[in-house]
Amino acid sequence: MSLAQANKNLKFDKRLTERNLNVGEMSKEELQKHLESLPDLAHNVEKFTIDGKNSSSAEESH
Repeated sequence: MSLAQANKNLKFDKRLTERNLNVGEMSKEELQKHLESLPDLAHNVEKFTIDGKNSSSAEESH
């Protein structure tokens, strides 16, 4: 894979979006459109507490 292709693949990478906005590689509108196109994956979330126990398991044990 070329460096140009690798950069294109990382354009919307969370770690690079601020940089890409600052150097003009993407507009705020382009970023907003991309974010709105992402699927809602909230159903895949697993809640946990700091002690590492699954919060749904902790609630069931009380």
